[in-house]
Parts: sequence; C-alpha cells; structure tokens
Amino acid sequence: MKQVQLKNILIKDVASIKEAMRNIDQFGLRMVFVVDKNNTLLGAVSDSEVRKAIIKGIDIKGKISNILNKNPIILEEKDRKNPYQVNKIIRELYERMPGSEYILAVDKKHRPSELIHLRELNLKSRASGKKTHRGKHILIVGGAGYLGTVLCLQLIKSGYRVRVLDSMLYGDYGMKKVVKQTKNKNIEVIVGDARNISTLVRALTDIDAVINLAAIVGDPACKDKPEMAIETNYLANKALADACKYQQINRFIYASTCSVYGQSDEDKELDENAPLNPVSLYARSKIQSEESLLSMKDENFSPIILRMSTLYGYSPRMRFDLVINTMTKDAVKNKQINVFGGGKHWRPLLSVDDAAQAYIKCLEAPLEKVKGEVFNVGSSQQNYRIIDIAKMVHTLVPGSQLMVEKSSDNDPRNYMVSFAKIEKLLKFKARHSVERAIQQMKQVILGTEIEDVNHPQYYNIKYLNETF
Repeated sequence: MKQVQLKNILIKDVASIKEAMRNIDQFGLRMVFVVDKNNTLLGAVSDSEVRKAIIKGIDIKGKISNILNKNPIILEEKDRKNPYQVNKIIRELYERMPGSEYILAVDKKHRPSELIHLRELNLKSRASGKKTHRGKHILIVGGAGYLGTVLCLQLIKSGYRVRVLDSMLYGDYGMKKVVKQTKNKNIEVIVGDARNISTLVRALTDIDAVINLAAIVGDPACKDKPEMAIETNYLANKALADACKYQQINRFIYASTCSVYGQSDEDKELDENAPLNPVSLYARSKIQSEESLLSMKDENFSPIILRMSTLYGYSPRMRFDLVINTMTKDAVKNKQINVFGGGKHWRPLLSVDDAAQAYIKCLEAPLEKVKGEVFNVGSSQQNYRIIDIAKMVHTLVPGSQLMVEKSSDNDPRNYMVSFAKIEKLLKFKARHSVERAIQQMKQVILGTEIEDVNHPQYYNIKYLNETF
C-alpha cells in the first residue's frame, strides 16, 4: 500500500457520510478524522462505524458529524516523550483495530500534526511483523466450493480474516478440510443461503470487501436446474450487491466466466470488448449479473468482474467434471481419454491456485485501477484446443489410449481469449502449468485421500441430481 498522507484522511465536519466512506475506500486507512473549520480535531469515524450507523437507518447523505466517535485513539504531544504511555496507547489501538499501521498525532491545540507509521515508534508492543493487510475482513459467498476453498487458504495465509457464506449445496467436505488445515483461525463459516435476507445481513456484518463465487456452475447443471440457476446466478447476486451498496461495502468482486464469449468461428484472441455470444443459460445468467453490477457503479460502489477461464488442479473441494481433471482421471482409472467432435474447439485454462491469486490482486489493487472493470482471467500461454489437451494427458499418463470421435460435439463453445489487460494492469501472471497439474492429479487419484473418484460429490450435475 502506498504511504498514506495526512491530508487524505482528514475531512470537514460538514462532509457527508458517503464522502467520508469514499475517502476510507480510496486511501486504505479504514477510518477518517473529522476536523472543524479551524482544523481542530473533533473525532474519528471508522468504516465499521459507518456500516453500523447505516444498519440503524442513518442516511448516508447526512453529515459525518452525526456519527462521530469523539474519543478516538490518538497520540497527543504531551505523551510522545513518554515510552510507557506510548506503548499503552498503541496496545489499545491494536485491541480496538487489529492490524493498524498508523496513529494520528495532534499538537497542543488538538490539531492533527502528523500521521505516524507505527514502525517509526520502535515499540515493544508493536505487532510481530506478520503481514495483516490491516486486519481486513473478507466475505466469500460460495467459499466452500472448488475455487472458494483454495481462495480461503490463500487469503488466510496472506493475513486476511475470512468469513464464508455457503449453503453447502455440493457438500461441506471441502470446507471441513480448510477449517482443519487453518486450525479454525481467522475463518468463520456461516451455513446459509445468500437468497435469505436475514442471513445476508448477518454475513455482511463488519465486512470490508465481498467476493461472490456462488453459482450453479457449468452448462449441464444450469440446463438441468434452470430455476435454481436464475435464482442463484442472477437474483441472489443482485440482492447481495444491493445489500453491499446500501451498507457502503464498496469493493465487490464477482466471478463471471469466459463462457460468455460462447461460440467464435475465428481463431483469434477475444479481449474484454469482444462481442458476447452465449450458447447456454449459464453464460446468459452471468452476462445478466455483469450488466446489473456495472449499472450499480457510482462514486463509491466499485464492482469488479472477473471472467474466469476453465479451471483445473487440486482443491479441497475436488471436482472431476472439469476438462483437465476429467481427462486425467479417465486416463489413470480407465486407461482411456475420449475426445468428441474432433477436439478442434479452443478453451482458455487456468490453475485454481493461480485463479485465487487473481482475486487477491483485485483486493489489493488501488480502487481507482479496478473500479467498474472487467478482466479476463487466465494465461496467454494456456489457450488450448481440446485435442491438444488430450494429447498432453496421453503423453503424461503412459498406457492410456486416446480415442478421438469425429462426430459432432454437443458442446459448441469455442473461444480463444486475451489476458493482456489483467497482465498489464494488475501484473497478474499464471505460475502453474497444465503439465504440473496433470502430474499432481495423477498422484491424488492414485493416492488414498480420495476413495472413489466417481462419487457424485466430485461432479456438480451428478450431485445436484442426487440431492434435488
């Protein structure tokens, strides 16, 4: 994070709550200090205090002075030369706002004079130095899924606190692994449906940013359960975004899909401005959600759309209905890889571990860089034809047989995608290769962790059909 300037976190008492929240979002200190016309400090307001006020019915157009904390933790000039008193003040700051990095100093007339980074104070009570991201609290809706469980682990490792809201539509075995691996630290799990308003309000309490991964994922599952797909993929997402906007939770990251490009007859890379040509209900529901979110953007609310490539690789909530994972499983277990329609169609691929990093990039990027943006998420080196994926698996799984059928494929999707935008703006770069994932998948399939790779819990459509 860039150095926070004193002027950026001061706001006049006549400013609105919404203006204050804009400053909080933009400069990352998680609070603003309120001064009068003479620049005398009147108090402070944190992001959590703003959101609590909104829940109580306070109008965000009202003055920030209406919700003022008149006794903020500050460093007064008389205390600065007393190490004991400084340590006491900083301990209180850490208790009230975990992950704090700065403290405001005031002069004898109680005017803000300096914003001091805590490391400059050389305190014994200073935090251990572990990266905390200022104690940011992230809500992942759909966090118990294939991508969500991997993202939870990476966020916690990076110092974030994580709350998961998930209906456990596909079971809770993956989430149990995450909780066990993290020893239940910095993670909270709410089992509930995002379509339930009271559950949603509870899940959003004290949250700094939201990532929505919840969806009926994939063309077959959406085709089989169309009403559930519309409710989950579109209506629930709109309700979630509305609730976030109302509460001034302004960084909202939405998981869309490169399937929105549908069927392209040209072998050229499609960027974010390419025409959308959906061929499934899944893709259409994602487009509807994208349009709805972008229409909600304003000076504060900042939706970010991530169009995901087809994912692959190991996850605590494992799936074997994704192309790399499926082919590897079939090659290892059945000694046969089936390719339909000649396998000439293009697919962009991305490791689930790299996908999780893209979301973290969007959490940490300056808001003005990602606000209202759409990003294709993948790797320029990982656009593959289906037949080439199959040949790769065939090579890496000795003894397997490659069966290519020339008959027409019932999946018309065909798209090669450009990832230049996310690579340039967010410096995102995929670190994992398809070859590495295939080797890893072989070990998982041949190991003891997964007893039955054909169990319905590893296949979205099979599991839905058994459950509903």
